[in-house]
Amino acid sequence: MPMQRTGLLLVAALFLCGCAVETGEPVPQKTEEPMPSAVTETTNEYDALIADAASLTNYTAGVKLRYDMAYENGSRSVYDLDGVIEEDDSKIHLVQHINADGIQSDTEGWYDGSRLYMTYNTVDYYEDMNADAVRQVMLLPVKPLKVEETLAESVEKTETDQEKRYVFHLKTDSAKQLFDTHYDIYGLNQYENCVMKSGTVTQTFDSSGKITGEETEFICSLSTKGIGVEITVTSSVRYMKINETAIEITDQQEQAFASYVNYRDIDTSSITDADVTSDYEEADPIETLKKRLIHRLNYSVNEKGIYQSKFNETESYAFAFNNGIFTYSNRTSHYVYNWRGDQGGFGDTCTIDFRNGSVTEGCDESVVNQMKEVRNYFLMELYYCGLSLDQIQGNTQE
Repeated sequence: MPMQRTGLLLVAALFLCGCAVETGEPVPQKTEEPMPSAVTETTNEYDALIADAASLTNYTAGVKLRYDMAYENGSRSVYDLDGVIEEDDSKIHLVQHINADGIQSDTEGWYDGSRLYMTYNTVDYYEDMNADAVRQVMLLPVKPLKVEETLAESVEKTETDQEKRYVFHLKTDSAKQLFDTHYDIYGLNQYENCVMKSGTVTQTFDSSGKITGEETEFICSLSTKGIGVEITVTSSVRYMKINETAIEITDQQEQAFASYVNYRDIDTSSITDADVTSDYEEADPIETLKKRLIHRLNYSVNEKGIYQSKFNETESYAFAFNNGIFTYSNRTSHYVYNWRGDQGGFGDTCTIDFRNGSVTEGCDESVVNQMKEVRNYFLMELYYCGLSLDQIQGNTQE
């Protein structure tokens, strides 16, 4: 289907365009070219797996997108996006954080099946649209792509008891085709001298056949204003809670939405990032997590250095960074997740090892299911902070 440019996308592009004009880099824009899905000719197993994944209507996904532009004069520009999208049939909730070479923006939106209510930094507005247009607001594809085997120089498949992984090393002309028509939100195809050097698409599925992630990397080069630039574009979509995501729009939210204005009535001169708290990524993922737990998720730190969030009278989250423990408390029950060892626990006798699925003998099934859910709680906090479990485990593994 042709790409639809929505009013919300135009508003979001204000920051990006301003940044690009100042640095002399390519102007970010959505391509208006059709976005055909590649048709796979790989094995029947892959066909079935990716067909099921492409038809998702209920899921939660953490997304990341990065354009890293290295100029031959030694300067560098970075466009960074991370966010979360939750889809529950006709309802969608999305959160998005953008750092466009120093200009920051925060976005949150709620879609009720026909209208998207958005807060962009401090500006509240709405636009009527369909679900496909809402997904496009995320500025990167959130549905996985069927990759045609003939587009690849090689396809690597690895399999364990827990995961199937397909890595498509694309031919350079195929990489440019897929990048231009599907993955590029920056508009690099407007540059005739843009040369694609390499491209890979990696897709992973769990033991039950559900998709767990899609990652891409494209490297290209071009010249702008006589200066050569090499651009590395990476994206990541990590899926969870497939067929288990529930979105509720409360009466209080509905009342607040009544005061939102149509996007055409926004005073665009009022849009600023002055009220956005510094959200830059730190060199250490743990430090990034600590920073964003406070700035994005309103955690507080107690006298013992524990990061805490209490979201009602009975339930709370806690991060103990010294020992790599995340705790979900509900009244007097405390479920823990050790992210260093990828293990969950309840009390002194019940544990689960998520690396191999082993469970302590005698654990009640309801407790095991709750420990699995607590791990999902932890992953969601990471996704809201623009991080992944791999990053955190790689940083803290002993």
